[in-house]
Amino acid sequence: MEPPRKYLPIFVAEASEQLEELARELVRLEAEAAGTPLWDSIFRRAHSVKGSAATLGLTAIVDIAHAAESLIGQLKLQRASPRKSDVDLLLEATDALAVQVRAAASADLAPASAPGAVAQLADRLASAARALEPLAPLDLKRPTSAPPAPIADPLLPRLLFTVLLSPKCAAPAARVMVLERKLKKLGVLLELFPAPAQLQGRKEALPPVRGVLSTRASADEVRAACLSVPEVDEASVEQVSDAPPPLASRASAEVKPTDLRVEPTIRVKADALDQVLDGAGELLLGIARLRESARKLPESHASAFEAEIDRLRRQARELHGRVMTARLTPFSALTERLPRAVRDLSHRLGKQVELEIRGAEVELDRAAIEALADPLSHLVRNAVDHGIETIDERLAKGKAARGKIVLSARRERDRVLVDIEDDGRGLDADALRERAVACGAIFAEAAATLDTAGCYQLAFLPGVSTKAEATDVSGRGVGLDAVARAIEALGGKIELHSQPGKGARWSLQLPLAVSVANLLLVQVGGETFGLPLHRVLLTTEYDQSARGGEGFESRSLVVAGQLVRAHSLAKLFGLPSLAPPGPRPFLVLEAEGGRFALSVDRLVGQEEVVMKPLFPPLDRVPGLTGLSILGNGRPLLVLDPRGLHDLAVAADASAAAAKGAA
Repeated sequence: MEPPRKYLPIFVAEASEQLEELARELVRLEAEAAGTPLWDSIFRRAHSVKGSAATLGLTAIVDIAHAAESLIGQLKLQRASPRKSDVDLLLEATDALAVQVRAAASADLAPASAPGAVAQLADRLASAARALEPLAPLDLKRPTSAPPAPIADPLLPRLLFTVLLSPKCAAPAARVMVLERKLKKLGVLLELFPAPAQLQGRKEALPPVRGVLSTRASADEVRAACLSVPEVDEASVEQVSDAPPPLASRASAEVKPTDLRVEPTIRVKADALDQVLDGAGELLLGIARLRESARKLPESHASAFEAEIDRLRRQARELHGRVMTARLTPFSALTERLPRAVRDLSHRLGKQVELEIRGAEVELDRAAIEALADPLSHLVRNAVDHGIETIDERLAKGKAARGKIVLSARRERDRVLVDIEDDGRGLDADALRERAVACGAIFAEAAATLDTAGCYQLAFLPGVSTKAEATDVSGRGVGLDAVARAIEALGGKIELHSQPGKGARWSLQLPLAVSVANLLLVQVGGETFGLPLHRVLLTTEYDQSARGGEGFESRSLVVAGQLVRAHSLAKLFGLPSLAPPGPRPFLVLEAEGGRFALSVDRLVGQEEVVMKPLFPPLDRVPGLTGLSILGNGRPLLVLDPRGLHDLAVAADASAAAAKGAA
């Protein structure tokens, strides 16, 4: 009988998630104490993948998963920390399963590798399981169609917790999801009622959230974890000696079943959301064009027409906002693969490295998540390779043998702040300065004027590295220019802070959404440009004719008691300035951790636009970061403050060289 292939996309999505979590939990095993309850979850994930694959007739996946399940069961009964070789073997099996799942998605159920390779891996897993059988035999002949019985650890106490959410909580389902994630890090969550889905859309009369947690953590630690969730007013925790009755039955007396609205959820392809988002953007553009046309109508008709346009615009903005909310993805989607990468790389380098992740529940736009994957991985691998010292080096410095990397994310108004911090050797500002001069990234005279913070920013220039030879893993400075470009393409920025001998911190600032931007529109040489409003510190006016006839590119302004270098945007882009004589507008921008000013012909106003990526050859023009379409149908180029700063620095260097030659 042909397998039900219509269910293949669902299987691929769910199995991929299970395997990602499986790999993450296997990495956690090495840092957990003996008898960890993680084995329960690991066993269930392997069994779930096996059962689903059996339904579809994917025999290679079934064979590997069944053999891995046998080894997991035997290791569970050892009640001891697993050997590195056993974890390595299970991670290898997880990788092989992931390859088979991807092959099933792309090759229409065709096997990803020869049957002999699958059989060889299954035999290795089975041999490892048999080697443990004399210590603790395990019956693994349970039918694959039946779910596995819970593997509870009788040595672990069970804690009954009750959490009261704030009556003003606007998103109780989201808060319970955060609570669920935090508690799962402390042990095995045996029961939770009501579930997050049952609280979806509920605004009033929130019921108490109760659950049972099997954990080694104390009641105080569990209570502290509950209270750390935003909008949790109260939390109580008590230990129970016997398994409590199902919470759903006990809660029925307090919460009527009709009070809990369970809203169905479906999986939506990311491309479908992107298409809806593009459609909402085009709708906003069409409304802007209607507004432009309405200005040409007689005044007697224009007011009613514009009122209707305002109503349409509000609805379109609401639609756009809902789609953007649907695209929000937890930061954990970026971080779930990093523990495995850190574990493998540290073992390869002979180091001991702990990765701590904070703020995994913070949400970002899906496009930002995808664009951040490579830069974030590069920074973390860089920290492991060149930031964290070897064990001998750390001990000689009086540090703990195990190095630590902390990856944290937090939301601040309309931004997300991400920090990657390590307690390693840090960066040497003088070495960065010397390397930048040696590779021609900066003139020696200019480098001599930089302070420590300025020297650290040199790490983002191409070719600048504190290492004479780059490794095949990473190199301080190698690829950091690409990291900075990727961050700034999202409308964000990156900074480096370091203390030699104590560690380094990479700080990223990112917008929540990347498709809509608030711009300040300016006009230069008859052309209109947009500048990110959050980078504009202030606007002012200045009469350049009051300073005589010297080259304007050498001017400076005094702003808030500080001397700020000023440049003409028209000259930077080689455009004619059409500004009339007298005072002209200036913008004070922030870039590279410093400030600079730009003169423009005219300030046009503020506009909220839908951003589009640049296409060749515009994507290679310095000073540009994106484009949009105005209501009158004209294209709008969006300027990049960092690129403008680079152009300004180059103009200063060119003027200084010309003056010296003269």
